[in-house]
Amino acid sequence: MAAAIRLPIGLWMIVALALWGCSKPSSPEAEIRTFVAQAQAAAEARDVSALRALIADDYVDSRGFDRKAVVNLIRLQVLSHQTIHVFTRIGAIEWPDPEHARLSVAVAMAGRPIAQADELVGVTADLYRFEFELMRDGDQRWRVRQAAWEPARLEDFW
Repeated sequence: MAAAIRLPIGLWMIVALALWGCSKPSSPEAEIRTFVAQAQAAAEARDVSALRALIADDYVDSRGFDRKAVVNLIRLQVLSHQTIHVFTRIGAIEWPDPEHARLSVAVAMAGRPIAQADELVGVTADLYRFEFELMRDGDQRWRVRQAAWEPARLEDFW
C-alpha cells in the first residue's frame, strides 16, 4: 500500500506542476516538455495546489482513482516527506489529435537532488515509469486525464 501512495505524488509531482507561463511554447512537443518541467518543479516545491491544477476534473484511471483521490494521495505524500527531489526522463510523445497527447515519463523520486541519470546508481530513490494521457482544456492548458504507472528500471533513464 505504501508504494501505491507514493506513486500518485510522483505522478503529480511530474505532471501536476505544469502551470503555464505567459508565453506559449512554439510547438506541441515544447508544450509537453514545458508541462513536465513545471510539474517537476511544483512537486519539488511540495505545492499541492499547483499539482491539483494539472489534473483534469474528469480524471479517472484504471486503478479506480479519481481526481479527489489522487489529490489526497499527493497531500499524504507531501506531508510524509520533508524534501522531495524529482528527476525525469521523457520517452515517447504521441498526438492522437491536436487536443490529446500521450507520453511516457521515467521518474525518480529521492531525498536529495539528482542532476543526471548516472547519479541514480548510488542513490536510494523510488523509480517509476508513467504513461500519461493529457488533454487540452477550454483554456488551452494541458491537463492529465488518465495515468498508469509501474516500477521503472535504471535503463529507463538513459
